[in-house]
Amino acid sequence: MTTLNIPKAEHSQIRLFAVNRPADAMAATLQSGDKSAVISDLVGFDVPDGSAELFAVSDLTGVGLPRYLADGYTVTEAQISADRARLEALDGYVLMLFSSAFEGAETTLEIGPDLTLIGTYGEEQPAMSAPPLTADAAQPYTGVPNLTPQTPPRGRAGGVMITLALVVAVGLILWWLL
Repeated sequence: MTTLNIPKAEHSQIRLFAVNRPADAMAATLQSGDKSAVISDLVGFDVPDGSAELFAVSDLTGVGLPRYLADGYTVTEAQISADRARLEALDGYVLMLFSSAFEGAETTLEIGPDLTLIGTYGEEQPAMSAPPLTADAAQPYTGVPNLTPQTPPRGRAGGVMITLALVVAVGLILWWLL
């Protein structure tokens, strides 16, 4: 049994496991059952929706697992090249377990004989930088707030607007009917 320690508040990590069950048995289990239940059975705890992927490597024919990780999850080429031979040699089913599966909690994960850890890959995060905002419009408001709301127009101007709106509405209805 393999023990994995997941640090508190981990994010953007993907753990890739080979599933050590016969591919035809996995296919039959997935066809007749719930994929979430199969994933939970493999890892030993309930995984939140969207926190894991379980699929046959043959589903990636033409793309391959290394390219799927690079293009689909922005795993860097440097990380992939270290395990490229293992990734390309995989067959059967694989399980991708994302950091979100642990919901930010420090976790000790006991991996049984049904899974083999292939690698842990970090998703590349784009550099987030922006020049400082210097325009006057970007500065916080420093004036004195107007605490009294404006009074809406009364009298003739308000009545004329209502009449004009009714005339336009009746005109549109007649145009639509004709």
